[in-house]
Amino acid sequence: MRNWFRHRPRLWAAIGSMISASARVRVCVFCLRLRVSISPTRPLSLTLPHYDKTVLPQLEDKQPCYIFYRLDSQNSYGYEYIFIMWSPDFAHVRQKMVYASTRSTLKTIFGLQHIKDELFGTVKVDVSLAGYNKHLDSEAAPPPLTNEEIEKAEIRSHETGVHIGASTKKAIATGVSFPLTDDAVDAVGKLQKGAITYVQLALDLKQEIVTLAVGETVDAHAIAGTIPDDQARYHVFNYKHDHEGEALQSLVFVYSCPGYKCGVKERMLYSSCKGPLISTLEQDFGLEFVKKMEIGESSEFTRDWLYDQLHPAVTVAKAKFDRPKKPGKGGRRLLRSSDISTGEGEEDAS
Repeated sequence: MRNWFRHRPRLWAAIGSMISASARVRVCVFCLRLRVSISPTRPLSLTLPHYDKTVLPQLEDKQPCYIFYRLDSQNSYGYEYIFIMWSPDFAHVRQKMVYASTRSTLKTIFGLQHIKDELFGTVKVDVSLAGYNKHLDSEAAPPPLTNEEIEKAEIRSHETGVHIGASTKKAIATGVSFPLTDDAVDAVGKLQKGAITYVQLALDLKQEIVTLAVGETVDAHAIAGTIPDDQARYHVFNYKHDHEGEALQSLVFVYSCPGYKCGVKERMLYSSCKGPLISTLEQDFGLEFVKKMEIGESSEFTRDWLYDQLHPAVTVAKAKFDRPKKPGKGGRRLLRSSDISTGEGEEDAS
């Protein structure tokens, strides 16, 4: 079918007159006969682009056709067009089949880059200006949804509208998240800005909130005195120290739990809230922890211990001593010719 289109000079002349920048052709109608020959093209030179007055008179009740309607908008290739395929209900079945089979070929020859929209109609209302506007509205409308999909969309919209932050209580898959009190939020904010260096957080098991226990500027050796021996705690410390002649500030998170000195419920809640609390501090406050650690007794929290955790001693691996090979497992040894001759002489002497 493509070869048939190539040998129709009137077709190419009509297409050239349409896509030419200097042409004033608004509508071009292509009609194919049953023997697949092209009928005379009817270009209309119009000054006022009135859609219904130019398109609808070209339609016949029993004759299918293709219509290219030029818009005033342009792209990088030139004017843009509406491609209309008119296939009336009372047309012959063979005609409908011929037009359906040549539709894609004609669009390719005309140039897909010039076609902005496509319309298909069996009655004039479908390809009128009102029908074209309905086509644009349907293209811009959201896709049809089932009742189940609509309910899921409503549930999703309600869920995304809920405010979630540091002061919101929420349960997640990896643990339980308790909201921070205002004092705790203010203390963490001061630590993030550098106003203080140490924040100690505790859980209120009855109210299920994270409270502030200590929030001040302290040295590493003084933190152990603030840690209770019978309760668990969370510690956020900005450790300022020197390492290899360089001044460093390392933000660390320490979880202290004195073993069986505190109740089972307290140990479980502190362990479950640790992960979500770290996520809250990192995501909501922008804290970046260099290291996360755990201790059992308050006496373990010392300056030397903290320095060793951040800068562990580098151990040089010693070369292992290779075991000697077993007898008879070595490579084959070569004998010199002199040794061979000597051996032969000794055998003769014997």
